[in-house]
Amino acid sequence: MTSQQTPLQLQQQANQWLELQRTGLNAKQQQAFLRWLNESSDHYDAYQQSQQVDQLLAQLGEGKTAAINKAVTLSPIRKVLAIAASVTILMVSLTSYYFGGNTDSNFTANYQSARDEQIDFNLPDGSKLSLDAQTQLALAFDAKQRVSHLSQGRALFDVAKNPQRPFIINTNRADITVLGTRFSVDSKVDSTRVSVEHGRVKVQSTRYGEPAVELVQGQQAVLSEHGVEVLNMNPQLVDAWRSGRLVFNNVPLNEVCAEFSRYHDANFKFSEYSVSNMMLSGTFNASELDNFLNLLPHVLPVNIKSNNNQVVISKS
Repeated sequence: MTSQQTPLQLQQQANQWLELQRTGLNAKQQQAFLRWLNESSDHYDAYQQSQQVDQLLAQLGEGKTAAINKAVTLSPIRKVLAIAASVTILMVSLTSYYFGGNTDSNFTANYQSARDEQIDFNLPDGSKLSLDAQTQLALAFDAKQRVSHLSQGRALFDVAKNPQRPFIINTNRADITVLGTRFSVDSKVDSTRVSVEHGRVKVQSTRYGEPAVELVQGQQAVLSEHGVEVLNMNPQLVDAWRSGRLVFNNVPLNEVCAEFSRYHDANFKFSEYSVSNMMLSGTFNASELDNFLNLLPHVLPVNIKSNNNQVVISKS
């Protein structure tokens, strides 16, 4: 909480965000809300309190809530006190309702980053999350597990250890389970890559009926149409993308170009499948697309034609 904000003002902000969520947030509002939520633990606590009060009031029923609103029209503060009193009575009667300090036991959120945007978040369970550009991710925590659905893009997870509540990440090709570790998941249309900086990660393919693999520090699992492949890698490069470095080790050219598309408004096309499947290794600066395109014909047997944001790659 800043020195300019009183507890009441902070709670009013939380209530406003909650009301906006009911009507639906657009992309810019969603990003603004997530930044506000992560600016301070006071913001998160105020939002959680607003959610809890809202849930309790819902149990009162619309008639009683309307009666409270009608009865306290003289002062906003009196309205808050009246609602708090009703909530207290409700809490006493609901003996099965748990209202302890575990505010992260039920937590949901949707995160989205734009092109050339990277965002960091602190999660209520003590875990940390970093989104690469053009990433969409949804969280749903409860008392038994912490579930994350990565529909597209790349995220770095620094998971707080809790054996009673495993952290599970779902992509279109994999189910990933961890107890506490730091690793990166890159979900594309045709593949998922899981790279472990430290700790252990269990990866289960959702498409091939293959046995799960357990990754340790310095290992990477690639799940594609060809199955599951486990590779060795430098664990210090797991989060290289956070500093603008794109590191590739024998990666298909179409995946390399997809990486650059996260940071640039460029549409890549390939003259044939064999070109898109050419393997490339190297380290490139994510912000320097032109340098990459100028260098590519010196590394692979290809020609590059670029017109505005259209890039056509053909065999030389």
